[in-house]
Amino acid sequence: MQNTHKSRHNSHKVVLRARLVSVFLTALFVVGLIQPTGAAQAVTSYRISFMANGGTGTMSSQLISSSGGNLKRNTFVRTGYTFLGWAKSTQGVVAYKDSSRIKPTASIKLYGKWAIIPVFKPAAPAVSGHSVGTLLWSEEFKGATGGLIDSKSWTARFCGHESANGGGTCHNGEPQWYTPDAIRLDGTADGNAVITTKRTTVAPAGATCMVGQCYYTSGRFDTQGKVSFKYGYIETRIKMPAGGANWPAYWMLGDKITDEQWPVAGEIDIAEQGGHQPWRNSAAVHYANTYNPGECCGNHQYQVGDRVSNVDYSAGFHTYGLAWLPDRLEFYVDGIKFWTLTKQGIGDSYWAFNDYFFLILNNATGGFGGDWSGWSQSQMTIDYVRAWKLDNQGAVVKH
Repeated sequence: MQNTHKSRHNSHKVVLRARLVSVFLTALFVVGLIQPTGAAQAVTSYRISFMANGGTGTMSSQLISSSGGNLKRNTFVRTGYTFLGWAKSTQGVVAYKDSSRIKPTASIKLYGKWAIIPVFKPAAPAVSGHSVGTLLWSEEFKGATGGLIDSKSWTARFCGHESANGGGTCHNGEPQWYTPDAIRLDGTADGNAVITTKRTTVAPAGATCMVGQCYYTSGRFDTQGKVSFKYGYIETRIKMPAGGANWPAYWMLGDKITDEQWPVAGEIDIAEQGGHQPWRNSAAVHYANTYNPGECCGNHQYQVGDRVSNVDYSAGFHTYGLAWLPDRLEFYVDGIKFWTLTKQGIGDSYWAFNDYFFLILNNATGGFGGDWSGWSQSQMTIDYVRAWKLDNQGAVVKH
């Protein structure tokens, strides 16, 4: 009997111990100090703070769980710099790229890392007999594919004869609709603005035909009221459009055209071509025989110079330049001077060309371009426009 009682007593002790262990383990599980095998670990969120580190703007902090998440996209900006990513200290190296995935183990501060954007400095062109100095202004037409030209410098036009509309557009019976939609950046590394001209009889939205029937859509843009030029060497690089009826031009009108009207305000055609004669580049200067603001057009006078060669200007890029000094205009193609006009050369007529002018780029159609040769689309591709000091003369004004 004693042995049986002792055995029962020991059995009760074992059961009691097991119950105590079970209660203890359950308590540990409840407070989270241990977890059963295969159970998921507790997820904790950590705060990520973003510091501009030389940039400007604001970015709110972000909570990211310990299981991981993507950083917010950077919204800080810094003029003249490009954003590289995030560092863990002000002087640290990049630890995370923009919007990269991160698995934090603690709350942290991240600091923007920046790199200086190199300033593009084009080489000065050689202009025989002159000294080319400081680059005064340039437009390189860089940007995303299909992007717009810079509205701070350029205005894309519709047709309209008002002087405030780029000096007036779509004269000379030109059978095109001008539309801003015809002008886009090509997104290449060098950067180009492209005017695409299309054969059509369908008017684009918002466009006006200034003749009875138009047959093309095309583009024209200028710096009127935004950037003005006086003296210096002004050069562009263009691949001209191919095919008869194309009438591309790179030219200038006097700022005073809104007050004095054409031709008193003056016109300088630096490069003008007809698609039916792709081997000929011409320049022209239009002026008034007397200073009588508002009068047009019996007082109109003009002179022309050209270069005819075996070069097809629509087959590749070529440079077109104006060396402009007081009382003197010199015209260049591919660095070769082909024509000069001076104040003395127009006799007693009114010389408007010692004042500020604005720039124009366009592809008109018809007339000077000859007959349509059957194409459905053509393109005028403009690489850059640059203005330099010449013989210590030259000024650019941004309005």
